[in-house]
Amino acid sequence: MDDVTRTETMKFLEMMENLKLLNIYLDEEGKDAFETLKNKPDTSSWRKLAGIVLAQLILFNRRRAGEAERIEISQYLQGLKVGGEVQEDIYSSLSRFEKKLVETLNRVEIRGKRGRRVPILFTNAQKSRIDLLIQTRGKCDIDKKNIYVFARCGQSTTPLRSSDILRKFAKECGAKNPEHLTSTSLRKHIATVSQILSLKENEMDALAGFLGHDIRVHREFYRLP
Repeated sequence: MDDVTRTETMKFLEMMENLKLLNIYLDEEGKDAFETLKNKPDTSSWRKLAGIVLAQLILFNRRRAGEAERIEISQYLQGLKVGGEVQEDIYSSLSRFEKKLVETLNRVEIRGKRGRRVPILFTNAQKSRIDLLIQTRGKCDIDKKNIYVFARCGQSTTPLRSSDILRKFAKECGAKNPEHLTSTSLRKHIATVSQILSLKENEMDALAGFLGHDIRVHREFYRLP
């Protein structure tokens, strides 16, 4: 292994370890924020959960951050799909791994770059958190004219800024070189690892046999010792 290859390998391993920290942090903080918002909805708890779910969607999807932040309530409520047929233009834009995920996971299709329809994939846990965010908006100082799922609190009609959200959590989780977790050059790798780490047992069962072996092998590798 030459020096360049060794350096790139070390960078990738560091990124995976950082991503592991961030995924665990978001999952644990998300569980607490969900319970807090459910039991005592207020602006602070709503903003926290919204930021966490948005960060999870950014990591989970191989998309530009701006696409996830601009999901509209109407798109979510009217366009939510689970499995089923996927239009060819959308299907062709997915990686091989995502083509398996889209068969079983929740998705909302939105307009992406150049007007193309792109899917935003999310797990059942993320769906439950989005549902709660929508249900509690009226109690958490969200402007009625704000059309976005991940709305800014207060008198605003704009969504949360995803780049700021991800940068914030990348620092809070204790990652080494947190700026690497927000690099667009690593977006493809980040999404693949995040997808594996985020899947529950039943969701992994649906993918068993993909690429000739159980997805749990991937997950144990990416989790690291």
